[in-house]
Amino acid sequence: MADLEHDLDLFDDLLEQGEGYYRKVRVLAYAGYRNELVARLKGRVVRYEKPLDAGEELLTRLHAMLEIYNSNELPGVPVRCEAYGHAYETITDAEGYFHFELPMNQALPSSTRWEHVTISTPSNATQQTSIKVPILAPGRAGNWGIISDIDDTVVETGATNFVKNWRRVLVEEAHDRLAVPGASSLYKMIAKDHADPARPFFYVSSSPWNLYGFIAEFMELNGIPHGAMFLKDYGIDRSQFIRKGHDEHKLDAIEQVLAFYPNLRFILIGDNGQRDVSIYAKVVSDYPARVAAVFIRDVDGSCRSGLEGELLKQIEQRGVLTFCGAGFEDAINVVREFQLDRPLEAAGAVLSPTDREISSA
Repeated sequence: MADLEHDLDLFDDLLEQGEGYYRKVRVLAYAGYRNELVARLKGRVVRYEKPLDAGEELLTRLHAMLEIYNSNELPGVPVRCEAYGHAYETITDAEGYFHFELPMNQALPSSTRWEHVTISTPSNATQQTSIKVPILAPGRAGNWGIISDIDDTVVETGATNFVKNWRRVLVEEAHDRLAVPGASSLYKMIAKDHADPARPFFYVSSSPWNLYGFIAEFMELNGIPHGAMFLKDYGIDRSQFIRKGHDEHKLDAIEQVLAFYPNLRFILIGDNGQRDVSIYAKVVSDYPARVAAVFIRDVDGSCRSGLEGELLKQIEQRGVLTFCGAGFEDAINVVREFQLDRPLEAAGAVLSPTDREISSA
């Protein structure tokens, strides 16, 4: 009987790989964000594959992780979005991505909240007829938000030493990963509620979009606030063989957020393992009135010396609060001193330029 069931499963797989196999898809939708005029939403359509059980063996875990990177994207798939009383349609591009820039004329809510839109693929079968996708709507009552790195800022990845930490990067699952010391407590203090943060969080990373679900699961397990993510596309299309570099990608994403929310000021949180200090220094130089504080996780004990030390001094000289430490436990005291854990109605007074004092770790 077992052999018969195995043969039937193989036959079923062969049938799925015919015309119908291409038609069954999986929709990967990423949390969007909006202001009063536009809502932005991105996602990807890939070929449906039966889920793999990662198990406990090293090779099976490695296989499962490599399958995440080796997604089978599907171009030319119609995607429908029902949002804010209207319906919109688009088609996936050469790498399976879809993008919606939804016109709207709707004031932001008084406090930050998640709104939802519905995504479906009318011409292709999926496991679910439609899926709900969260849209971040920053509240009018607060005047600041958070832009944060992910790798070695929120989650320990060992990205600065891949050879030494290859197992952590390629094999460990979300529940195996460790949060950066103090990160969960710091972010919870600022957000109040990780699932429904009182302030808007935006995550900027050079991790690939393939890891979006992995990162979101890690955040949920560790109480890290959910937010809109700006990850990187490592694919290569016919017209472009080289994608944006690490610095350019992060800087471009931060500038997108600043332009999209001209009335918000931001806390920038990162680490000194992947040039966050130099990127944030440029942001402060170009947009000095838009940055309230810079928090840096010091991965190697060097952030107060050399070029990075000079850049942090320049940031401080512009009147921006800075913190640099091996973890974020001590940053919690800085947050309290700076009164960033106060209710939203106090944020305006707390972050006014005349009331700020320059502090450093």
